[in-house]
Amino acid sequence: MARAKIIDTAIIGGGVAGTYSAWRLAHAKKHKAADIHLFESSDRIGGRLYSVHMPGMPKTITELGGMRVMSRQKIVLGLIKQLDIAMEHFPMGGDQNLAYLRGKRFPVSSYSDPATVPFDLPPWERGQSPANLMVEAIEKIVPGITKTKSSKKHREECEKRKIDGIPLREYGFWSLLLEQLSNEGYNLALQGGGYNTLLSNWNCADAIPWYLSDFSKNIRDIEYTTAVRGMDSIPKKLCTKFRKAGGKVHMQHELVAFNKSETRGLLDITVRNHKTGKDRTYQAKRLVLALPQWAIYKLAQHAPDRPSPMAFFRKKSVMDCLQSVTPRTLYKFALAYEWPWWHMLNLESGRSVTDLPLRQIYYFGTEGDRPGANKKNRNSYLDCSYTDGHSVGYWEGLRKTGPAFDGRKNPFIEKDSLSYVPGHQVSTAMVKRASEQLAEVHGIPNLPKPYAAVFKNWADEPYGGGWHTWNIGAHSARVMKQVRQPDPDYPVYVCGEAYSASQGWIEGALQTAERMLEEHFSLGRPHWLARKYDLGP
Repeated sequence: MARAKIIDTAIIGGGVAGTYSAWRLAHAKKHKAADIHLFESSDRIGGRLYSVHMPGMPKTITELGGMRVMSRQKIVLGLIKQLDIAMEHFPMGGDQNLAYLRGKRFPVSSYSDPATVPFDLPPWERGQSPANLMVEAIEKIVPGITKTKSSKKHREECEKRKIDGIPLREYGFWSLLLEQLSNEGYNLALQGGGYNTLLSNWNCADAIPWYLSDFSKNIRDIEYTTAVRGMDSIPKKLCTKFRKAGGKVHMQHELVAFNKSETRGLLDITVRNHKTGKDRTYQAKRLVLALPQWAIYKLAQHAPDRPSPMAFFRKKSVMDCLQSVTPRTLYKFALAYEWPWWHMLNLESGRSVTDLPLRQIYYFGTEGDRPGANKKNRNSYLDCSYTDGHSVGYWEGLRKTGPAFDGRKNPFIEKDSLSYVPGHQVSTAMVKRASEQLAEVHGIPNLPKPYAAVFKNWADEPYGGGWHTWNIGAHSARVMKQVRQPDPDYPVYVCGEAYSASQGWIEGALQTAERMLEEHFSLGRPHWLARKYDLGP
């Protein structure tokens, strides 16, 4: 093992939270950039932001991870402006987009027609969209909560709310929804909403503010944008600026252990270089774990090829804190075609929803319509399955079934063998089943065959899930504060989407990182972010 090197701060994780923390520290007067080291276990920067190009579409971004930000998310939008990252409108489609539920196909505008919707709803639930049903149910659970758009006030109202003398956080979201909705109404909200986990039994006091932040009776209240060069350009640019400031970046280096050093006030951290297979020990004044929950758990597990178990994880208070959230599975599966066949149905953007395993289908643009692209290139793609929860299991069951999908030759692919994004090859069985379901949803028996396919299961290592939800009973406001430094005896800090008030969003990762930096690293609020802006508890 190489000789120990003393550094100021070791940051583990090259996602948004990690790169943001590194960038902020490197430009703070109190910290020397050269003594800040960022370690990333994979061969890329980005974490759960992952932007790729489908073969034959060099000017078109395919997002395998996070794909948009909301207009009310001020820290991420302020950061994007500081980084000078070009953004564009993320279209959400319109009333012509489809719902295909219980074998019946109809435009989403027809939710207002009870005769069209294939659910046996009671009179008071008829004519409502899935989002409208949900908002009305939430209003019954916490009366008056929908009168404000403030997420902070939503959290405060949910924190105060008790039902039968029991705090709202002790209830599961599903449990209370079924008290306000008929079973058919709940199933319409679940199946028509497109997500499996959102309406599952997670902490009701956190689920309600989360839901209201993204869904409302008038979805046009919210504007969405996306990065022209891909959402992972945000952490990539943060990393580039960190390097230019003198910070050190170590790719394919995994943290495998940390313990208090014999040198007072320091931590011994052991990092494994996956390129060489060798371990190296650093002595750090502070350690930042900018990681999802599963990756932190992996640290706590003792394996024969790893150093001895870490005392940090032996405290019950630490483990209780870390175990207060649950990782949720999330799957993205995209198909590329030689022309946008969905335009035949006047479908250009946004999503269609089904109760088939596809769940959500997002339509995206055509290569030739992008700036600087070959106008003759009509290659287009869609996310044929944007899936979470139990529906992920359907696609995982086909992931290794039979031969890999080799795609088809395309005149706009320089090398015809490149029919998939390396590392994310799809099985022929997956493509076959997806094509069958797409044909059923859209009512087009003979769909064109895709020429390329790519997928990403965010439950794979090292992520363990695409996003996280607060467990029933967890006092999230307290945990969010504690997790920033789980044990006051250790200079170990945690940040990231998992333990935030905006789980599943870039905003949540940045909120926790900024809170951590201000409270434990003595950094002032950045000039581009209003002091009154709510960063969560």
